[in-house]
Amino acid sequence: MRLLSTLPVPTLTDGQVSIRRPEVDDAATVLAGSRDPLVREFMQGVIPHRDMAEARRWLAEVPGALWARGRAAYFSVVVGDGPSVGWAELVDLRPAEGAAEASIWLLPEARSLKVASSALRLICRFGFEGLGLCHIDAYAARDNMPVQVVGAYIGFRRAGYRPGLFRSSRTQTLHDAVHATLQPQDLC
Repeated sequence: MRLLSTLPVPTLTDGQVSIRRPEVDDAATVLAGSRDPLVREFMQGVIPHRDMAEARRWLAEVPGALWARGRAAYFSVVVGDGPSVGWAELVDLRPAEGAAEASIWLLPEARSLKVASSALRLICRFGFEGLGLCHIDAYAARDNMPVQVVGAYIGFRRAGYRPGLFRSSRTQTLHDAVHATLQPQDLC
């Protein structure tokens, strides 16, 4: 596995959807996503930004610092030439295993199988081709069937069930999770 900190942040595209380096100008998207009820319900550690200035400050400081430390690969999701519409990430990087965890979120107006599967496929492609990962894990709340469908659509295979795996950022409810995994040869 190549170390994240040794690589530049690439822009990847499938011709319609792209993932790219997060920019301070993505603050409106990050602010909206951090306040979106579904994002906050089904993702851990999402703390709503107080205002645009805080979102801009977070974008200026956090994604680049975590990349430089080899801790997380954060990308903004863009459709066509428009503004960012979501977030894609590889976290829990485990160099000894050649593994990481992938997740995405999209603003309500961008939620579709096409955009979600493209963004997830692109972040996984970066993990396999850019970092040389052997497998990528993903976890979805048992009740979050759309995310499970997106994962299966690009080749993730169910690997297990984890009771009470994560706590909702919105309600603090513990969610049971479906664990899925993807290997390079299975990416559709």
